Amino acid sequence: MTTIKKISTYLLGQDQIFVKIDTSEPGLFGWGSAAFAGHHKLIAISVDDYLTDFLVGKEITEIEDIWQTSQVQSSWRNDPALNCALSAIDQALWDIKGREVGKSVVDLIGGRARKAVPVLMKSEKNLNSGLIDEIAKLQEEGFQYFLINPEMDSKAVTYGKQIVEVFSKLRSEFGNTVNLAHDFDGRLSPTEALSVVKRLEEFHPFFLEDVFPPEHIDWHLAMRMQTKVPMATGKRFVNPHEWLNIIPQMAIDVLRCNVGAIGGFSQALKIGHYAAPISIRTSWSAGQLQSPIESVATGHLSLNLLLSGPQEWHELSSEITDVVGGLPELKNGYLYFNAEPGFGLEISEQALALLSN
Repeated sequence: MTTIKKISTYLLGQDQIFVKIDTSEPGLFGWGSAAFAGHHKLIAISVDDYLTDFLVGKEITEIEDIWQTSQVQSSWRNDPALNCALSAIDQALWDIKGREVGKSVVDLIGGRARKAVPVLMKSEKNLNSGLIDEIAKLQEEGFQYFLINPEMDSKAVTYGKQIVEVFSKLRSEFGNTVNLAHDFDGRLSPTEALSVVKRLEEFHPFFLEDVFPPEHIDWHLAMRMQTKVPMATGKRFVNPHEWLNIIPQMAIDVLRCNVGAIGGFSQALKIGHYAAPISIRTSWSAGQLQSPIESVATGHLSLNLLLSGPQEWHELSSEITDVVGGLPELKNGYLYFNAEPGFGLEISEQALALLSN
């Protein structure tokens, strides 16, 4: 019986935490990571002060039981910090399982449905700061999917005029050769948002994200009755009840959950399988708020899930690439993941310790 022997945490910068689980089997270990912008110390406290004593001594094979019992041992559940902490633990346990049997994690969950994962590139430039040139350059490099989030006025009239102008210019420049998405980030009231969405219909958005904030989630069903534009939501979801109802309602087309915020790899895998039978895609939210191990774990989900869409990815700093080896190769707008055991990453613990806060 192989058990959890030790759990170590490493804080990086202002938002990331790395977690290492050592086991009772010499040389067998696993890594996980999570990010919680400005609150990563809360994740470390959750791991160090609450989860470690509870988890040390548990069998490494009991991934599901560990997740469930860790979640319900607290009276207050589905807290973002706890979910991120559980996500890092969950990743490390899956990494251990893969290393133990000599298989990539994606092979443990059913294998690859695709050879590579398309990348969703995020741009925050506007028409006056080089947006068109940036899209043109990225398109030449092979990228096809873009999340267009220029800085704009939050007033409904101005916001609507600005984003419609952006989509109009981009379609005029690129036609239908690129897939354009936009994140409303819940800025507008429901009726204001509906008006803007109707004006965007002619430009055929790939999806429109968080047209409504989580507290207005029921408005998605009303939106479905008014437009055929694909709707996406999920990046702020932390509680299962936020996605349990909206999926069978078929009120959205794309789930954009953040893997850490919902509790980790195991939870995300369940969500993907729950959504697929009614043709709701996953396109995991990540970008700069996702740490490298978590990004690779997300990639394994995207490789496996049949209805997986493009995944956010951002260029990692040299500090991270000096610490983390085995990261996916970015080529022609796609991420290619290696087939090494676990998540296929090698972490320099010595270099990580030097960087850790």
